[in-house]
Amino acid sequence: MAIQTVKTGAAVNDGTGDDARTAFTKINQNFTNNTHAASRQVGTATGNVMEVGAFGLGTDALTQVKNSDLNTLKTSGYYTAENTNANYPPVTTASFCNIMVIPHISGYVIQLAFMIGSTSNLVWVRSCLNNTWGAWYKIYTAQNTTVDSNGLLKAASPIVRLFVDKIELNDEAKLQPITFEKLGVGDYLIKGSLGFAQEGWYIEMPKDANGNVLVAVVYEQLENNDISVKTYAKKFDEETGDIVANTAKPRDIPSTRWIDLRLQALPQDDTQPLSTDETDATNAE
Repeated sequence: MAIQTVKTGAAVNDGTGDDARTAFTKINQNFTNNTHAASRQVGTATGNVMEVGAFGLGTDALTQVKNSDLNTLKTSGYYTAENTNANYPPVTTASFCNIMVIPHISGYVIQLAFMIGSTSNLVWVRSCLNNTWGAWYKIYTAQNTTVDSNGLLKAASPIVRLFVDKIELNDEAKLQPITFEKLGVGDYLIKGSLGFAQEGWYIEMPKDANGNVLVAVVYEQLENNDISVKTYAKKFDEETGDIVANTAKPRDIPSTRWIDLRLQALPQDDTQPLSTDETDATNAE
């Protein structure tokens, strides 16, 4: 039914307008007709008309989830969470994240978490199936992976590619004052970094099609966190059966290849984001 409009007439008491009963009947129809907003209350309950900011829509500062378990966050919308919330993504580099909640039907939900204050722009995802939450999984992108000298995709943070006569830095490595010095044949010094990554892989040597390293590599992190990398010809150790460095024959890195160095990342800025509305997650359900 269309919105009913009360006829007020052309002039006072000229008989052309609606009488009182007809006028109030139209008004009642407007407020009982659920097909238009005039009959709805403003709020976030079923059947309400949403205002700007409801469920994080149209606002410049999301609702912050306070003192709650993220497992209870199942209502569609956009929220800000912090690492004090139970079941926060397993991240140490960001204390806050924005969460997008996408429900399917009751008991089936997807959460996407976008890290705040992390230079890695990390994104995590998890799903709830039949009211049982799965684990968080990190989404890999060009920002947090690298393709090594052998064409393999690897998890990354700050990455230095060490060539025979230069270095190349990814965006995270550029945040550190890293410089390069070639001290001699096969003798390289990486200066100004925080040193090797403390978790996961930290060096990858170039290999041939059979998986054999092209040069033997000897590396060391110095006390000031500078990294010394030396490359040598290879030789066979008859006692151990290993291929080892022939330290009497230094060799440069092959001109078309490089050595990947994964470094320790800078500490992250975990400054709490501003929010215009702080509420418990239970109010968002």
